[in-house]
Amino acid sequence: MGKHGKNATANPVFSYHERRKDAAAGKYGTQKARLGTDSLQDVDCCCLTLQPAKMPVITPDGFLYDKQAIMENLLHQKKEVARMMREYERQKQQSKEQDQLLSAAQQRERVKAFESQERSVVSVVEEHFKDKNAQPGTQGNMICFARTCVLVCVC
Repeated sequence: MGKHGKNATANPVFSYHERRKDAAAGKYGTQKARLGTDSLQDVDCCCLTLQPAKMPVITPDGFLYDKQAIMENLLHQKKEVARMMREYERQKQQSKEQDQLLSAAQQRERVKAFESQERSVVSVVEEHFKDKNAQPGTQGNMICFARTCVLVCVC
């Protein structure tokens, strides 16, 4: 075994067998394959319709279009944007209506909570709170509201 026998991969040149093996795996060498005519675009065809252009227009980037195809495409895009805007407005209106219903329901709940809380407050004149020293012709009464008594004088 020679000086470099253990380092057999140090040779920068592939052998014939190695090149054939790599070419079969598709990693080395020139790939030879023919493209079919269906994968290539004709020189005078529109990029949108793939048909020969009747009124050709060329972009600065070198793309070829038919003027009629461009106009049809713009019209289609305009209609699509208008349709999407109508859909957006409809969704926005539905969202607004749902918010209004929700706020109305929340308002009703607040009113119910307030009414149920206020029903528990005593607001009738009780006999044992009547003022015994009231002047004749005046009525002085004590009215109790949830443990708070107020003197009411009706003249």
